[in-house]
Amino acid sequence: MSIIHRYLLKEVLIPSLLGTGVFIFVFMVSKLFRITDMVLAQGVPVVYALKLFLCLTPAFLVFVIPMAFLLGVLVALARLSVDHEILALKTSGVSLYRLSIPVAFLGVVTCLLTAFLVFYGVPWGSKTFRETLIGLAEKATTVTIQEQTFNRIFGGLVIYVDKISGQGKSFQGIMIHDERDAEATHTITAKKGHFIPEPTNQRVILCLFDGTIHSKDHKGAAYRTIDFDGYQFIISMREEMDKVRNRGGMRLMEKEMSIKDLREKITRLRAKGENVRPQLVELHFKFAIPLAALIFALVGVPLGIQRTDSGTSWGFILSLAIILLYYILFCLGKDLATYGVVSPLLGGWAPNIVFGVLGIYLFRKAAQESPVGLLVWGQQRLHRAKKHWKRFFREM
Repeated sequence: MSIIHRYLLKEVLIPSLLGTGVFIFVFMVSKLFRITDMVLAQGVPVVYALKLFLCLTPAFLVFVIPMAFLLGVLVALARLSVDHEILALKTSGVSLYRLSIPVAFLGVVTCLLTAFLVFYGVPWGSKTFRETLIGLAEKATTVTIQEQTFNRIFGGLVIYVDKISGQGKSFQGIMIHDERDAEATHTITAKKGHFIPEPTNQRVILCLFDGTIHSKDHKGAAYRTIDFDGYQFIISMREEMDKVRNRGGMRLMEKEMSIKDLREKITRLRAKGENVRPQLVELHFKFAIPLAALIFALVGVPLGIQRTDSGTSWGFILSLAIILLYYILFCLGKDLATYGVVSPLLGGWAPNIVFGVLGIYLFRKAAQESPVGLLVWGQQRLHRAKKHWKRFFREM
Protein backbone atom coordinates (compact mmCIF):
# COMPACT_ATOMS: atom_id res chain seq x y z
CA MET A 1 0.00 0.00 0.00
CA SER A 2 2.92 2.37 0.60
CA ILE A 3 3.76 2.21 -3.14
CA ILE A 4 0.16 3.06 -4.05
CA HIS A 5 0.07 5.86 -1.50
CA ARG A 6 3.27 7.40 -2.85
CA TYR A 7 1.93 7.11 -6.38
CA LEU A 8 -1.34 8.86 -5.46
CA LEU A 9 0.54 11.53 -3.51
CA LYS A 10 2.65 12.31 -6.57
CA GLU A 11 -0.38 12.34 -8.89
CA VAL A 12 -2.25 14.81 -6.65
CA LEU A 13 0.75 16.93 -5.68
CA ILE A 14 1.92 17.80 -9.21
CA PRO A 15 -1.34 19.41 -10.44
CA SER A 16 -1.77 21.04 -7.02
CA LEU A 17 1.59 22.78 -7.32
CA LEU A 18 0.86 23.78 -10.92
CA GLY A 19 -2.55 25.08 -9.84
CA THR A 20 -0.92 27.08 -7.05
CA GLY A 21 1.32 28.83 -9.57
CA VAL A 22 -1.57 29.56 -11.93
CA PHE A 23 -3.87 30.86 -9.18
CA ILE A 24 -1.11 33.05 -7.72
CA PHE A 25 -0.53 34.57 -11.15
CA VAL A 26 -4.27 35.22 -11.64
CA PHE A 27 -4.66 36.75 -8.18
CA MET A 28 -1.46 38.80 -8.29
CA VAL A 29 -1.38 40.01 -11.90
CA SER A 30 -3.01 43.36 -11.06
CA LYS A 31 -0.62 43.84 -8.14
CA LEU A 32 2.33 43.00 -10.38
CA PHE A 33 1.38 45.77 -12.81
CA ARG A 34 1.06 48.23 -9.93
CA ILE A 35 4.42 47.27 -8.42
CA THR A 36 6.08 47.43 -11.86
CA ASP A 37 4.66 50.93 -12.27
CA MET A 38 6.14 51.86 -8.87
CA VAL A 39 9.58 50.72 -10.04
CA LEU A 40 9.52 52.25 -13.54
CA ALA A 41 7.39 55.36 -13.11
CA GLN A 42 7.95 56.31 -9.47
CA GLY A 43 11.52 55.16 -9.05
CA VAL A 44 10.88 52.76 -6.16
CA PRO A 45 13.94 50.50 -5.62
CA VAL A 46 13.49 46.95 -6.87
CA VAL A 47 14.31 45.56 -3.42
CA TYR A 48 11.40 47.47 -1.89
CA ALA A 49 9.08 46.42 -4.71
CA LEU A 50 9.95 42.75 -4.17
CA LYS A 51 9.42 43.17 -0.44
CA LEU A 52 5.96 44.67 -1.05
CA PHE A 53 5.12 41.77 -3.37
CA LEU A 54 6.26 39.27 -0.73
CA CYS A 55 4.11 40.99 1.91
CA LEU A 56 1.01 40.66 -0.28
CA THR A 57 1.56 36.95 -0.93
CA PRO A 58 0.21 35.42 2.35
CA ALA A 59 -3.21 37.07 1.95
CA PHE A 60 -3.64 35.42 -1.46
CA LEU A 61 -2.14 32.07 -0.50
CA VAL A 62 -4.81 31.66 2.20
CA PHE A 63 -7.33 31.10 -0.60
CA VAL A 64 -5.00 29.89 -3.34
CA ILE A 65 -3.58 26.85 -1.50
CA PRO A 66 -6.95 25.16 -0.68
CA MET A 67 -8.21 25.95 -4.20
CA ALA A 68 -5.11 24.45 -5.80
CA PHE A 69 -5.38 21.39 -3.55
CA LEU A 70 -8.97 20.78 -4.68
CA LEU A 71 -7.91 21.24 -8.31
CA GLY A 72 -5.08 18.72 -7.85
CA VAL A 73 -7.38 16.13 -6.26
CA LEU A 74 -10.07 16.34 -8.94
CA VAL A 75 -7.69 16.53 -11.91
CA ALA A 76 -5.52 13.64 -10.67
CA LEU A 77 -8.39 11.31 -9.74
CA ALA A 78 -10.29 12.15 -12.93
CA ARG A 79 -7.19 11.22 -14.94
CA LEU A 80 -6.82 7.95 -13.00
CA SER A 81 -10.50 7.22 -13.54
CA VAL A 82 -10.48 7.79 -17.30
CA ASP A 83 -7.35 5.57 -17.61
CA HIS A 84 -9.17 2.85 -15.59
CA GLU A 85 -6.49 2.92 -12.89
CA ILE A 86 -9.10 3.52 -10.19
CA LEU A 87 -11.03 0.50 -11.48
CA ALA A 88 -7.85 -1.61 -11.42
CA LEU A 89 -7.13 -0.58 -7.81
CA LYS A 90 -10.67 -1.43 -6.73
CA THR A 91 -10.47 -4.79 -8.51
CA SER A 92 -7.24 -5.50 -6.60
CA GLY A 93 -9.10 -5.02 -3.32
CA VAL A 94 -8.12 -1.42 -2.57
CA SER A 95 -11.14 0.21 -0.93
CA LEU A 96 -12.30 3.80 -1.31
CA TYR A 97 -11.21 4.54 2.25
CA ARG A 98 -7.64 3.39 1.58
CA LEU A 99 -7.55 5.41 -1.62
CA SER A 100 -8.49 8.43 0.49
CA ILE A 101 -5.52 8.13 2.87
CA PRO A 102 -2.95 10.06 0.75
CA VAL A 103 -5.56 12.70 -0.14
CA ALA A 104 -6.47 13.07 3.54
CA PHE A 105 -2.77 13.41 4.40
CA LEU A 106 -2.33 16.21 1.86
CA GLY A 107 -5.55 17.77 3.15
CA VAL A 108 -4.14 17.90 6.68
CA VAL A 109 -0.87 19.42 5.42
CA THR A 110 -2.81 21.99 3.41
CA CYS A 111 -5.00 22.76 6.43
CA LEU A 112 -1.99 23.32 8.71
CA LEU A 113 -0.21 25.47 6.13
CA THR A 114 -3.31 27.60 5.56
CA ALA A 115 -3.83 27.95 9.33
CA PHE A 116 -0.23 29.17 9.72
CA LEU A 117 -0.82 31.76 7.00
CA VAL A 118 -4.11 32.92 8.56
CA PHE A 119 -2.79 33.13 12.12
CA TYR A 120 0.72 34.47 11.43
CA GLY A 121 1.47 35.04 7.73
CA VAL A 122 -1.31 37.51 6.90
CA PRO A 123 -0.80 39.72 10.01
CA TRP A 124 2.96 39.80 9.36
CA GLY A 125 2.50 40.60 5.67
CA SER A 126 -0.06 43.37 6.26
CA LYS A 127 1.97 45.04 9.00
CA THR A 128 5.24 44.83 7.06
CA PHE A 129 3.51 46.12 3.91
CA ARG A 130 2.31 49.25 5.69
CA GLU A 131 5.62 49.83 7.42
CA THR A 132 7.42 49.52 4.08
CA LEU A 133 5.08 52.00 2.37
CA ILE A 134 5.52 54.52 5.18
CA GLY A 135 9.29 54.02 5.07
CA LEU A 136 9.27 54.66 1.32
CA ALA A 137 7.19 57.82 1.77
CA GLU A 138 9.58 59.11 4.44
CA LYS A 139 12.59 58.57 2.16
CA ALA A 140 10.91 60.06 -0.92
CA THR A 141 12.68 63.10 -2.38
CA THR A 142 9.85 64.10 -4.71
CA VAL A 143 6.13 63.65 -5.24
CA THR A 144 4.78 61.81 -8.28
CA ILE A 145 2.10 63.83 -10.09
CA GLN A 146 0.06 62.83 -13.13
CA GLU A 147 -1.46 65.51 -15.31
CA GLN A 148 -5.24 65.99 -15.59
CA THR A 149 -5.71 63.68 -12.61
CA PHE A 150 -6.69 64.37 -9.00
CA ASN A 151 -3.54 63.10 -7.27
CA ARG A 152 -4.15 62.21 -3.61
CA ILE A 153 -0.74 62.74 -2.08
CA PHE A 154 -1.79 62.16 1.52
CA GLY A 155 -5.10 61.68 3.27
CA GLY A 156 -6.15 65.34 3.17
CA LEU A 157 -4.00 66.67 0.32
CA VAL A 158 -5.06 66.52 -3.34
CA ILE A 159 -3.14 68.10 -6.22
CA TYR A 160 -4.42 68.63 -9.77
CA VAL A 161 -2.17 69.73 -12.64
CA ASP A 162 -3.39 70.52 -16.13
CA LYS A 163 -0.04 70.16 -17.93
CA ILE A 164 3.38 68.76 -16.93
CA SER A 165 6.70 69.55 -18.63
CA GLY A 166 10.40 69.74 -17.81
CA GLN A 167 10.76 66.02 -17.05
CA GLY A 168 7.87 66.09 -14.59
CA LYS A 169 9.02 69.09 -12.54
CA SER A 170 7.29 72.06 -14.20
CA PHE A 171 3.51 72.46 -14.02
CA GLN A 172 0.80 74.62 -15.54
CA GLY A 173 -2.77 75.04 -14.32
CA ILE A 174 -2.35 73.92 -10.70
CA MET A 175 -5.02 73.37 -8.06
CA ILE A 176 -4.26 72.18 -4.51
CA HIS A 177 -6.98 71.17 -2.04
CA ASP A 178 -5.59 70.91 1.50
CA GLU A 179 -7.71 69.61 4.42
CA ARG A 180 -4.82 68.80 6.76
CA ASP A 181 -5.34 71.93 8.86
CA ALA A 182 -7.58 71.20 11.85
CA GLU A 183 -9.17 74.68 11.73
CA ALA A 184 -9.60 75.50 8.04
CA THR A 185 -9.64 74.12 4.51
CA HIS A 186 -7.35 75.70 1.93
CA THR A 187 -7.69 75.64 -1.85
CA ILE A 188 -4.79 77.04 -3.85
CA THR A 189 -4.83 77.80 -7.58
CA ALA A 190 -1.81 78.89 -9.59
CA LYS A 191 -0.99 79.38 -13.27
CA LYS A 192 2.38 77.64 -13.04
CA GLY A 193 4.87 76.12 -10.64
CA HIS A 194 7.72 73.68 -10.16
CA PHE A 195 9.17 71.24 -7.61
CA ILE A 196 12.31 71.78 -5.55
CA PRO A 197 13.24 68.54 -3.72
CA GLU A 198 15.20 68.76 -0.45
CA PRO A 199 16.38 65.19 0.29
CA THR A 200 18.34 66.17 3.42
CA ASN A 201 15.22 67.65 5.05
CA GLN A 202 12.94 64.91 3.64
CA ARG A 203 10.60 67.47 2.12
CA VAL A 204 9.51 68.87 -1.24
CA ILE A 205 8.87 72.55 -1.98
CA LEU A 206 6.28 73.37 -4.62
CA CYS A 207 6.99 76.88 -5.88
CA LEU A 208 3.78 78.46 -7.18
CA PHE A 209 3.39 81.63 -9.26
CA ASP A 210 0.48 83.96 -10.06
CA GLY A 211 -2.28 82.37 -7.99
CA THR A 212 -4.84 82.65 -5.21
CA ILE A 213 -5.33 81.00 -1.81
CA HIS A 214 -8.93 80.36 -0.72
CA SER A 215 -9.33 79.60 3.01
CA LYS A 216 -12.57 78.53 4.67
CA ASP A 217 -13.08 78.06 8.39
CA HIS A 218 -14.46 74.64 9.32
CA LYS A 219 -17.15 76.36 11.38
CA GLY A 220 -18.18 78.41 8.34
CA ALA A 221 -17.60 81.70 10.19
CA ALA A 222 -14.85 83.06 7.94
CA TYR A 223 -13.80 82.90 4.31
CA ARG A 224 -10.84 84.76 2.84
CA THR A 225 -8.78 84.92 -0.34
CA ILE A 226 -5.15 85.94 -0.82
CA ASP A 227 -3.61 86.70 -4.21
CA PHE A 228 0.10 86.05 -4.65
CA ASP A 229 2.82 86.43 -7.25
CA GLY A 230 4.97 83.74 -5.66
CA TYR A 231 4.25 81.19 -2.92
CA GLN A 232 6.10 78.17 -1.52
CA PHE A 233 3.95 75.16 -0.62
CA ILE A 234 5.98 72.75 1.53
CA ILE A 235 5.30 69.01 1.76
CA SER A 236 7.26 67.35 4.58
CA MET A 237 7.38 63.57 4.18
CA ARG A 238 8.54 62.96 7.73
CA GLU A 239 5.79 65.12 9.29
CA GLU A 240 3.07 63.53 7.17
CA MET A 241 4.18 60.02 8.10
CA ASP A 242 4.22 60.99 11.78
CA LYS A 243 0.61 62.14 11.37
CA VAL A 244 -0.29 58.82 9.76
CA ARG A 245 1.20 56.94 12.73
CA ASN A 246 -0.54 59.20 15.26
CA ARG A 247 -3.89 58.72 13.53
CA GLY A 248 -3.47 54.96 13.70
CA GLY A 249 -2.24 54.52 10.16
CA MET A 250 -0.40 51.39 11.25
CA ARG A 251 -3.55 49.76 12.60
CA LEU A 252 -4.60 46.61 10.82
CA MET A 253 -8.09 45.76 9.68
CA GLU A 254 -9.84 42.81 11.30
CA LYS A 255 -9.01 40.42 8.45
CA GLU A 256 -5.32 41.37 8.77
CA MET A 257 -5.10 40.85 12.55
CA SER A 258 -3.76 37.85 14.38
CA ILE A 259 -6.12 35.81 16.56
CA LYS A 260 -4.65 37.36 19.70
CA ASP A 261 -5.05 40.95 18.46
CA LEU A 262 -8.57 40.29 17.24
CA ARG A 263 -9.65 38.82 20.57
CA GLU A 264 -8.11 41.77 22.41
CA LYS A 265 -10.04 44.17 20.18
CA ILE A 266 -13.28 42.29 20.85
CA THR A 267 -12.63 42.56 24.60
CA ARG A 268 -11.98 46.32 24.34
CA LEU A 269 -15.08 46.99 22.26
CA ARG A 270 -17.26 44.92 24.58
CA ALA A 271 -15.96 46.88 27.57
CA LYS A 272 -17.09 50.07 25.81
CA GLY A 273 -20.48 48.57 24.98
CA GLU A 274 -19.86 48.73 21.21
CA ASN A 275 -20.97 46.28 18.52
CA VAL A 276 -18.49 43.43 18.07
CA ARG A 277 -20.41 41.44 15.45
CA PRO A 278 -18.00 42.20 12.53
CA GLN A 279 -15.04 41.16 14.69
CA LEU A 280 -16.77 37.94 15.79
CA VAL A 281 -17.57 37.09 12.16
CA GLU A 282 -13.93 37.58 11.18
CA LEU A 283 -12.78 35.47 14.14
CA HIS A 284 -14.95 32.52 13.07
CA PHE A 285 -13.76 32.80 9.47
CA LYS A 286 -10.13 32.68 10.61
CA PHE A 287 -10.77 29.20 12.02
CA ALA A 288 -13.15 28.06 9.26
CA ILE A 289 -10.98 28.92 6.24
CA PRO A 290 -8.10 26.50 7.02
CA LEU A 291 -10.55 23.63 7.53
CA ALA A 292 -11.81 24.18 3.99
CA ALA A 293 -8.89 22.02 2.81
CA LEU A 294 -10.24 19.01 4.73
CA ILE A 295 -13.74 19.70 3.41
CA PHE A 296 -12.36 19.84 -0.14
CA ALA A 297 -10.66 16.48 0.42
CA LEU A 298 -13.98 15.01 1.60
CA VAL A 299 -15.77 16.37 -1.49
CA GLY A 300 -12.95 15.87 -4.00
CA VAL A 301 -12.30 12.13 -3.54
CA PRO A 302 -15.82 10.86 -4.36
CA LEU A 303 -16.20 13.38 -7.18
CA GLY A 304 -12.81 12.57 -8.69
CA ILE A 305 -13.28 8.79 -8.84
CA GLN A 306 -16.60 9.02 -10.68
CA ARG A 307 -16.39 7.21 -13.99
CA THR A 308 -15.85 9.67 -16.81
CA ASP A 309 -14.61 9.81 -20.38
CA SER A 310 -13.59 13.48 -20.14
CA GLY A 311 -10.47 13.06 -18.00
CA THR A 312 -8.66 16.09 -16.61
CA SER A 313 -11.01 18.57 -18.30
CA TRP A 314 -13.89 17.21 -16.22
CA GLY A 315 -11.83 17.52 -13.05
CA PHE A 316 -10.87 21.09 -13.95
CA ILE A 317 -14.49 22.11 -14.59
CA LEU A 318 -15.65 20.46 -11.36
CA SER A 319 -12.98 22.23 -9.31
CA LEU A 320 -13.92 25.63 -10.74
CA ALA A 321 -17.61 25.00 -10.05
CA ILE A 322 -16.94 23.98 -6.43
CA ILE A 323 -14.59 26.91 -5.84
CA LEU A 324 -17.16 29.35 -7.25
CA LEU A 325 -19.96 27.90 -5.13
CA TYR A 326 -17.79 27.92 -2.00
CA TYR A 327 -16.81 31.55 -2.62
CA ILE A 328 -20.46 32.56 -3.08
CA LEU A 329 -21.40 30.88 0.20
CA PHE A 330 -18.36 32.48 1.85
CA CYS A 331 -19.40 36.01 0.81
CA LEU A 332 -23.08 35.37 1.52
CA GLY A 333 -22.41 33.99 5.00
CA LYS A 334 -20.09 36.88 5.83
CA ASP A 335 -22.60 39.53 4.75
CA LEU A 336 -25.56 37.87 6.47
CA ALA A 337 -23.62 37.47 9.72
CA THR A 338 -22.22 41.02 9.60
CA TYR A 339 -25.67 42.55 9.13
CA GLY A 340 -27.20 40.40 11.88
CA VAL A 341 -29.40 38.15 9.73
CA VAL A 342 -27.65 35.04 11.08
CA SER A 343 -25.28 34.49 13.99
CA PRO A 344 -21.50 34.99 13.47
CA LEU A 345 -21.02 31.28 14.22
CA LEU A 346 -23.43 30.17 11.51
CA GLY A 347 -22.23 32.76 8.99
CA GLY A 348 -18.59 31.79 9.46
CA TRP A 349 -19.08 28.05 9.29
CA ALA A 350 -21.96 27.81 6.79
CA PRO A 351 -19.75 27.06 3.71
CA ASN A 352 -17.92 24.25 5.54
CA ILE A 353 -21.20 22.84 6.92
CA VAL A 354 -22.85 22.79 3.47
CA PHE A 355 -19.87 21.21 1.73
CA GLY A 356 -19.25 18.85 4.63
CA VAL A 357 -22.77 17.45 4.34
CA LEU A 358 -22.37 17.27 0.57
CA GLY A 359 -19.05 15.44 0.96
CA ILE A 360 -20.52 12.82 3.32
CA TYR A 361 -23.39 12.23 0.87
CA LEU A 362 -21.03 11.89 -2.10
CA PHE A 363 -18.68 9.62 -0.13
CA ARG A 364 -21.53 7.25 0.70
CA LYS A 365 -22.68 7.22 -2.93
CA ALA A 366 -19.14 6.46 -4.11
CA ALA A 367 -18.69 3.69 -1.53
CA GLN A 368 -21.93 2.08 -2.77
CA GLU A 369 -20.80 2.41 -6.43
CA SER A 370 -23.93 4.49 -7.02
CA PRO A 371 -23.70 7.20 -9.72
CA VAL A 372 -24.76 10.78 -8.96
CA GLY A 373 -27.42 11.90 -11.42
CA LEU A 374 -26.27 15.52 -11.64
CA LEU A 375 -22.69 14.46 -12.37
CA VAL A 376 -23.79 12.02 -15.05
CA TRP A 377 -25.85 14.78 -16.67
CA GLY A 378 -22.89 17.18 -16.53
CA GLN A 379 -20.51 14.64 -18.08
CA GLN A 380 -22.97 13.99 -20.90
CA ARG A 381 -23.25 17.72 -21.64
CA LEU A 382 -19.48 18.11 -21.58
CA HIS A 383 -19.01 15.13 -23.90
CA ARG A 384 -21.60 16.53 -26.29
CA ALA A 385 -19.95 19.96 -26.23
CA LYS A 386 -16.60 18.37 -27.07
CA LYS A 387 -18.11 16.56 -30.05
CA HIS A 388 -19.62 19.83 -31.34
CA TRP A 389 -16.30 21.63 -30.99
CA LYS A 390 -14.41 18.86 -32.82
CA ARG A 391 -16.98 18.90 -35.61
CA PHE A 392 -16.78 22.69 -35.80
CA PHE A 393 -12.98 22.70 -36.20
CA ARG A 394 -13.08 19.89 -38.76
CA GLU A 395 -15.51 21.86 -40.91
CA MET A 396 -13.45 25.07 -40.75
